[in-house]
Amino acid sequence: MTNPIKLRRNLDPFTSHESAEKIDANRMEKIVWSVIDSFGEHGCISDQVQYALPEYRYSTITARYKALKEKGLVVTDERYLKGESGRKQLRMWSSRHYHHESVTDEDRIQHMAEERAGI
Repeated sequence: MTNPIKLRRNLDPFTSHESAEKIDANRMEKIVWSVIDSFGEHGCISDQVQYALPEYRYSTITARYKALKEKGLVVTDERYLKGESGRKQLRMWSSRHYHHESVTDEDRIQHMAEERAGI
């Protein structure tokens, strides 16, 4: 679970502190991770994640990358692709695809149990 304190800086205005407490970061992390995971072993860049989630703002999506990397759910390396702007964007993979780990039926059952428990 991402601590709301990590979603804002100490010197931010009160409104930022309030917003950080209200956002469901874990839900957004799951959504963003699901999109990254859907690209499989090819990985994706931020532009592709944003295109897949047009209902969310740029900052809502990109703010999840750091936490997903810290949790070991998303991996980047030195590889990149050019984005729509022409600038380089790091390629991202879900760690299971980057490390070529297969998902077993047991993994799926565990994941569903965690979802039901709200973990």
